[in-house]
Amino acid sequence: MAAQRALAKIDYEPAAAYWKKLLKSPQKCEKILNHTFSNTVSDLLADQLLAFLQTFLQKKPGSKISLEEHETLLALLGMMPGKASEKMCEVYELVAEHIQKVSSFKRDSEVLKLTYRDTSIFNISNTLEGVTLEQAFPMILVGSVLMDGDIRLQALACKLYEQYGGAWLSPVFASALLTKPAGDVFEVFSKYYKDPVTQRFILNVLGTVKFDTKQNRHTFMFGWGHMLRNDTYFSLTPLLFEDLDVRWIELLAADPEKKKLSGLIKTSYYVGKVTGEFDDVLGDLLPLNNEICCQKVQSYFLKRAILDDGIGATYVGILYRIGYEDVESILMKKWSQKENATSIWNVSSDLQSFTHWPAQKRAVLFKQVGQLVQEKKLKISYWKPDTAEELKNKLLK
Repeated sequence: MAAQRALAKIDYEPAAAYWKKLLKSPQKCEKILNHTFSNTVSDLLADQLLAFLQTFLQKKPGSKISLEEHETLLALLGMMPGKASEKMCEVYELVAEHIQKVSSFKRDSEVLKLTYRDTSIFNISNTLEGVTLEQAFPMILVGSVLMDGDIRLQALACKLYEQYGGAWLSPVFASALLTKPAGDVFEVFSKYYKDPVTQRFILNVLGTVKFDTKQNRHTFMFGWGHMLRNDTYFSLTPLLFEDLDVRWIELLAADPEKKKLSGLIKTSYYVGKVTGEFDDVLGDLLPLNNEICCQKVQSYFLKRAILDDGIGATYVGILYRIGYEDVESILMKKWSQKENATSIWNVSSDLQSFTHWPAQKRAVLFKQVGQLVQEKKLKISYWKPDTAEELKNKLLK
């Protein structure tokens, strides 16, 4: 497979017949062709996508997608990143023209055993989980731009946004972050964040950016593929042209009382997520080497934590990362909320994850929580003496 993947990265015309044969079974070749950007492979994949989408578009709006169609679609989309040939650009243009109809198709809940889930959303990759097809295609173009920086894809993003607007703003914004000075990017794109209609398209891209503490730089972290789907995962981590302008942090940290609360969503340290959540995005973007920014954001999150009756791991985790000293009160509030369905294992895990304390101090608070449970002043599920003693001993190690 390594030899196949290496060959797929170059434009080798004699291999075209072999790639064409492989693409007849998209699920089997996704891992081979998803991390390549040769024009030969791009054209052949585009032919498959165009044929699939044209058949798709003959369906009535709102039609159900069969299991076979669902798996084929995911595999084909999984191979799109970095492909920039003229035919692949035609795929994006076809989708953009018919995006409303494409996004109306639903997964067949009976076939896919998804009776209790939203059948309009798809898990395209680790970063693009739970997205509609309307959200997915512009963000796939974002991933393509990040993977190769091909000027054809950057030009395509501008063309699609000029023609269709909407979510096609996202790849234009991502391209600007890769290629232009931070101050210029802020001056051009901050107005879209301030507009409620276009704000989510900016947030979707900012959700794939993180502050890398090892490099002390802002970098994209766009997780492509899935570990569990044919082991197709890889990560796109290009550095931004310059670190984000700090005015983005100030914008995101404005009006703590007015924004919806993040609830139980947890910030991921390993891969960007398209969540549209202000607080998750802000927590990942915060430059931890900027003391003034950290102080402003700490004030913001303390206000958010006070407002959130069912305080989630988002606020605990971010305050911990900033170095907030009174994490104990935040943890106690988190554990006291029934909405969190706190168990004895949650308490132990939180103490390990969200404190800088020595082992002895963690064990002391764990014991105090146990006393509150016995006095019925705090309700923690599965709190049993044997389990509590075992977990306390683990905290001491």
